[in-house]
Amino acid sequence: MGLLTAGLLVALSPSISFFSRDTIHEIYLIFFSLAIIVSFFLYSETRKSRYIYFAVASIAFVITIKETYIITFAVFALSLIIAYCFEVGLSPKGTRYARFKNIFTTFASECKRHKYAVGISVGMFFLINFLFYSSFFTYYEGVNGILRTLKIWSKTGVHQGGHAKPFFYYFKLFRKFELPMLVLGIAGFYYAFRHRSKFTVFVSFWAILIYVVYSLIPYKTPWLVVNILLPLSILAGIFVNGIFGIVKKRWHYAIFYPIYVIIFGIICYQSIMLNFKNYDDERYELVYVQTKRDVYNLMNRMESLSNTSGKSIVINIVSKEYWPLPWYFREYKNARFWGSVIDNPNAPVILVDKSGESKLKEKLKGKYKKERFVLRPGVWLVAYIQEDLYNAVCGEEATSKAASLPITKVSKDELEQGLTGKYYYNIECIGLPFLSRVEKNSISFTYNDETQKPYRSPFGIEWEGYLSIAQKGVYQFATKSDDGSVVYIDGNLVVDNDDLHAMRHITGVVSLGEGFHHVRIKYFDGGGGAIMEFLWTPPGGSESLVPVQVLFHKK
Repeated sequence: MGLLTAGLLVALSPSISFFSRDTIHEIYLIFFSLAIIVSFFLYSETRKSRYIYFAVASIAFVITIKETYIITFAVFALSLIIAYCFEVGLSPKGTRYARFKNIFTTFASECKRHKYAVGISVGMFFLINFLFYSSFFTYYEGVNGILRTLKIWSKTGVHQGGHAKPFFYYFKLFRKFELPMLVLGIAGFYYAFRHRSKFTVFVSFWAILIYVVYSLIPYKTPWLVVNILLPLSILAGIFVNGIFGIVKKRWHYAIFYPIYVIIFGIICYQSIMLNFKNYDDERYELVYVQTKRDVYNLMNRMESLSNTSGKSIVINIVSKEYWPLPWYFREYKNARFWGSVIDNPNAPVILVDKSGESKLKEKLKGKYKKERFVLRPGVWLVAYIQEDLYNAVCGEEATSKAASLPITKVSKDELEQGLTGKYYYNIECIGLPFLSRVEKNSISFTYNDETQKPYRSPFGIEWEGYLSIAQKGVYQFATKSDDGSVVYIDGNLVVDNDDLHAMRHITGVVSLGEGFHHVRIKYFDGGGGAIMEFLWTPPGGSESLVPVQVLFHKK
């Protein structure tokens, strides 16, 4: 039962399953780390040489996977020493020195007894490392990376590289995402010391030391937590195995099995929500520089453009930040990644990040339409599409927008109070909205950070309906927004507060006659704070929120 529990905890863990689906090394690191431990303890019980091969091969693979192997090996070695000390410490006083001496003599005799296996394993160790560090004999200079990676990571760990976190950062992640495993693991730690064996003591100190070491290092990223969760899951399995070992009566099972099912039900729910619904929601601390699903909107746009020009369409990516677009653009033969704005960037499609947009505008020739997409937190891409190509492909969309403008007068009997709002998980308000509703209040909200938002970023909102004007005259409209917003009245752009920016107040003036006027407002938030206010200054009045009493939608 303990083995099943540990396996289920690893397989269903929100953190482990989340990062195992990403291009992060950790899932391979913990797999081969576990293989080392299993091979070592199986060999200590059976003395079969095949476990020497498994252990050494696993050690070699760990070294090729990630430079943090040095932490893993140091923790393993120290935990093993402590486990042997505990075992020797339980011996009668007169035999302890002999027991310590016996450890080394046993090691020497085992190496001698399996000298061929040891020799083959050493050769296998160097072959695996040489094979991977040389990129399968294609880059021999890469072999130097075996030691160079340690130097690079030691600098990263000390200088943080923008990833500094407090000591209890990982504990906070446990509490939010891995609470069942944390509770069972702590219980397993207590049980392990009540029923001490070499293995349980080893796992206990493995869990403690790996947590302390990673917590002491200033550089912290959420995927490192899986290194701590692995021994914690084994401790949880030890505890559950002990509990079911003492259960004798049927009514005990009637209590424990429902609790067991409830615990894994909670874990499954958390894992499903994180992996399949909120996988790019920055409000979840495990979501860290993840690619936003807005990339699908970008690729849908590229697909629609390629329907006209084919997959050979020239796409100049002059953005400094573009990962993981090489994977998404793998079928586009003429997708060119320049890394910065080049002297002649002109092409049917150009992708640039916000930092390079002003430089790109200076070099553009001809007319372009632009659309914005969020690649990952803090990385915006602007797609410049040649106007002729854009109109040929996107003309149908533009027509559908134009069709929403009033072509006949509307009466108050046709209308109900409040604008209709459509909410999208992208900044261009394209595709299907995740929410549609009638706004019962004036348009006004302020969210200071991601934790206050009811929706994950990026998101866009499009409000549409009619504005009732009781007095003919000149009206000033405005938006206060972070990030961009625009206001169209009767199809004319009145307020242009667009683009990515901090809170900004922009006004526009328009002359309106009595009656109903079509109004369309677009707003988007790319991350961080989110602020939006729709304001007006009627003739002879002062600036205030546009009251909901003058905003309507068709029944």
